[in-house]
Amino acid sequence: MKYIRSYFWVSIINFFLIGISYSQSNIGSIKGTVTHNGKPLAGVNVSILSISKGTLVDSIGEYEIKNISTGSYIIRASFLGFKENKQQITVNKNETITVNFKMVETSFELGEIVVTGTMRETYVRDSPVKVEVVKVKQLSRGKTSSNFMDLVGSISGVSTQLNCGVCGTNAIRINGVEGPNTVVLIDGMPIMGALASVYGLNGISPSIIDKVEVIKGPQSTLYGTQALGGVVNIITKNPDNTPSLSASVYGKSITQEGSINLAATPKMGRFKGFISGDLSRNEHFFDNNNDGFNDQPNQTRVAIFGKAVLRSKEGEQRFNIAGKYLNENRTGGVRNFNDEIRGSSQIYGESIYTRRAELLSEFRPARLSERLRINTALTYHTQDSYYGNTYYVASQNIAFGQLSWDQSVSNNFRLLTGTTLRYETYDDNTPATSSGSALRFIPGVFTQGEYGIGNFKLLGGLRVDHHIEHGFVYAPRFSVKYSPNNLTTLRASAGTGFRVVNIFTEDHAALTGSREVVFNEDLNPEQSRSITASIEKIFTFGVNPMTISIDGFYTQFSNQIIPDYDQNPNLIVYENLNGFSVTQGFSIGLNQNFTVIPFSYNANFTLMDVYTDENGTQEAIAYAPDFLGNFGLSYELRDIEASINYSGSLVGSKRMPDNYVNDFGRNRQSPVFATHDIKITKEFSSVNDPSGIGIEAFLSAENIFNFTQQSPLVDASTPFSDTFDTIYTWGPVVGRTITLGARLNLR
Repeated sequence: MKYIRSYFWVSIINFFLIGISYSQSNIGSIKGTVTHNGKPLAGVNVSILSISKGTLVDSIGEYEIKNISTGSYIIRASFLGFKENKQQITVNKNETITVNFKMVETSFELGEIVVTGTMRETYVRDSPVKVEVVKVKQLSRGKTSSNFMDLVGSISGVSTQLNCGVCGTNAIRINGVEGPNTVVLIDGMPIMGALASVYGLNGISPSIIDKVEVIKGPQSTLYGTQALGGVVNIITKNPDNTPSLSASVYGKSITQEGSINLAATPKMGRFKGFISGDLSRNEHFFDNNNDGFNDQPNQTRVAIFGKAVLRSKEGEQRFNIAGKYLNENRTGGVRNFNDEIRGSSQIYGESIYTRRAELLSEFRPARLSERLRINTALTYHTQDSYYGNTYYVASQNIAFGQLSWDQSVSNNFRLLTGTTLRYETYDDNTPATSSGSALRFIPGVFTQGEYGIGNFKLLGGLRVDHHIEHGFVYAPRFSVKYSPNNLTTLRASAGTGFRVVNIFTEDHAALTGSREVVFNEDLNPEQSRSITASIEKIFTFGVNPMTISIDGFYTQFSNQIIPDYDQNPNLIVYENLNGFSVTQGFSIGLNQNFTVIPFSYNANFTLMDVYTDENGTQEAIAYAPDFLGNFGLSYELRDIEASINYSGSLVGSKRMPDNYVNDFGRNRQSPVFATHDIKITKEFSSVNDPSGIGIEAFLSAENIFNFTQQSPLVDASTPFSDTFDTIYTWGPVVGRTITLGARLNLR
């Protein structure tokens, strides 16, 4: 108990040292409208950063900020893809002033407000940590899906790795780093535990997402000791700028998947809510690669999401709470397999039942709402599954709490400090928990200081967590940003990471197929050290500026746990690497949003070198691509109120495990390939019209050149043999797919 008492007193002293008195002053308020080309523009951030107050523009283009102390301020309106708009204002006692904004499109997208890099609201331009912001519209530029994992590959340097050719499980890689090293947050809460990383990510519907914020490289100082590879923060929709009622439906060819989404935004007094429900179903068998197995697992998925926001009489957010529920059944296997014969030793199939519930909340106390945040999260996740005749049942529960204080110490120095508690239980029917449920109680404290001087901004931070098995774990970070002018930004960051591994939830190969899992030693936690650097430059081509960004990254891992598929064809051997592994490379990005013509584009390319060095011998890590590229185009046909969107991805060669080459004649290196998607949307009426009814239809063609890999299965004719495997996976397994859908929005 000694470390718990120390943690308690450190937390108390930490907060008392920065506590200050708060006094009520004379107040006024601001209201107004935000428009683009004469039409309301919803979702714009309107804020006064000097006093950390702001709001989002609602669905009819209006906003209001209340409870502002009298004085002179600069108020700013910002939105991704639009030029930042600033105005000087004076707030008088008991007076409401009107400030209207007219927004102009531009590729200068650094005005977006983000929270992931520093755990507080700040502009992308001002953040010393580089944060990539991708709106949900860009995620789904060329594709249609009810699954977030189908869309995340459109983000620079981010890819998904299919880990099972039968049941379709996958993971997110950032700059080639293994999926479990990526922390996925929902509204800033690290609640996607190891078990959820297998199937929970597939249950996040794009219909609830406003935007995604991505940071590459270790971020353990703020988000705990699991964030070795990077952070993906999914920001859910705000009830302030969503339609009162919406519905969408689509159907796909080949897979014959059908999906329907219903959403509503109830409002009553100071209460606003957002409720969304998704039903997706795919029960069609198809075997275009002729291996006898379904090319894509059958799935029935129900996802429900609800969010409520309570504001004070002055309009400030006091409390919000969000809940999410996922119920998914999926089956994959030979044609005559179904979940009624799950566990059969004669007919091979894989059947997974997933149940997951989440509850998140944030409380901002009156008079301290801009400084103090109290966040809590609870998750419940169970999985009942059969992989052939191998039974795997597991449950994981997480309780998380966070208290943070954001304090402006002076005009140039800002302090963020906080404390967290994470309590986690995990139980399954594998040897990993043969002696009972695995319990983890991880208390932590973190402090971060941000100092600005001239064109420089410096950020330094330290997090201390305590693990019962490993003692105190320290995670420092340091970042610097230099902006010689408004058109150029340079950044550099360094940090460390630490991760405790759960093999049976994080590496699906430990369950699927027929190999025996062997542990050669007690596994030590993985650790990493990383440095990143970037430069962003805006070239002002009249009213069509172009942004170019170049990033470099280097991460070295020690004690890394990499499954060895090559030591014995009948075994998967797990042990700490006797050496180190490295992920290094650079990326270049280009985007431009024309204002004279309704056209925009983006392109990104990431070159990676991901390898292990063991006893002086270097070898590429299996499944890590040599390079990644993604690109997109958008063009609006304003005369007919339609748009054409294109997206594409380029994936470099990957080293495949040696036994596939030696024993089955498969290629050692996968080929380079590209996929292309196109989406056409036609608007028949706008929610901003007097009727308040918006109707649109969309048609998308995914993988339009019908590129697929050969069967991802090894020795598929004898699925119960020791040589059967499901992870010769390097490319798409589903060919050209046509999707037709429609959407209805009510103001």
